[in-house]
Amino acid sequence: MRKRRFSKVRSSWEVPGGPGKHHDAVGSWLTENRLVRGRPDGLHAYDMRTGGHRWSWIAPGTRPLVAMSRIAPDGVGLALHIGEEDPADGIVTAVRTRDGAALWSVQHDFGAEPWRYTSENAVRSLVAVRERAVVLVKGVPRAYGLGEGKTAWPAVRRLPGEGQIVACGSDVVQTALADGQLTARRLDAAEGTVRWEVRPLPGRSFSEVVPVHGAPLVLVARGNGPRTPDEMLVLASGSGQVTARIPLDGPHGDLALFPYDYGLADDRPVTAVADVLVARTRLWSISADHLTAFALDGEGIRWTWRSKGTVVGVFRHDTDVVAVSKYVAPDDAGSGPDGTVHVHLLEGSTGAVRAVRRLRGYQAGMRGRYHLDREGHLFHTSHEGHHLWSPVQMFRLW
Repeated sequence: MRKRRFSKVRSSWEVPGGPGKHHDAVGSWLTENRLVRGRPDGLHAYDMRTGGHRWSWIAPGTRPLVAMSRIAPDGVGLALHIGEEDPADGIVTAVRTRDGAALWSVQHDFGAEPWRYTSENAVRSLVAVRERAVVLVKGVPRAYGLGEGKTAWPAVRRLPGEGQIVACGSDVVQTALADGQLTARRLDAAEGTVRWEVRPLPGRSFSEVVPVHGAPLVLVARGNGPRTPDEMLVLASGSGQVTARIPLDGPHGDLALFPYDYGLADDRPVTAVADVLVARTRLWSISADHLTAFALDGEGIRWTWRSKGTVVGVFRHDTDVVAVSKYVAPDDAGSGPDGTVHVHLLEGSTGAVRAVRRLRGYQAGMRGRYHLDREGHLFHTSHEGHHLWSPVQMFRLW
């Protein structure tokens, strides 16, 4: 790719916002020739080339759509809708992205889950991976054939306490936190057999553990008391052993992984490429965000890249890292949403800048989720989608 700095890019197409309320996004998928955006009433698909509406799947009854699987492998994604007044009445539906057909549904009782019910928590009980749909219910992962909905695993032993699941390569990892003790196990997606089960940092007590990356498995672990610091833990995919412990607050600055309004549910400003984990960091003395690449083997920092504003999106693209940032001039700091949106393509092994694009329109840098296909089309799924807010934008970067 030819390196061109600060090339201005207009959106190739935008989906117009709708009237009224309840247009906020639940999640999104980029698959085949469709960009699928979820909102409380259901799923809405758009043509990747033109932005034209292709289909809608409306959640049945009065249950709002509250969560979607992170991806839709093999052209099938999972949607979770739960009754607002009765969370015991939860339904998971597999939807085909080509035409919006509902392939199958299964009902589960989410009313007794130990976690406080939010979309952020719900999305971590739902995984689509390698021809399997896996739903975590009361500490037990239940698996179904992604395409036909048949039970795929025999009963799996329950892990007590607050639990979450995440795709780890082609398998599934379950974490559980009970009485401050953390347990993690990797399950074969095809058969549900346990590949490994570990207790990372035994003897340490945690108040909260959140998976922020799947392969390798990366956990944000908040300590319970002064003897257990707040850290980001990297676990080896093959064994579950801790290979790196990165303090949330250290010489690199503050790991800016929270608050939860960074993007859509399950979005985090962290990605992995080659042998590094790339995370958004910020020093207290500097108003702009950094990206810091930590060695997955625990051998320290490999590189640091500094933006000129706030990093609002970080993701992997082949062997590179893509950073979307919004620059606000010092005179305008804190004055509102105006600002210049930049997309930097960084070499994954060194952090060197390979290309820069400037997106026209501040909406591209607001809360949402980003997808980049192999042809260089960047899709921004906005959290908002009403009135003047475009729910989806597409930019041709190169």
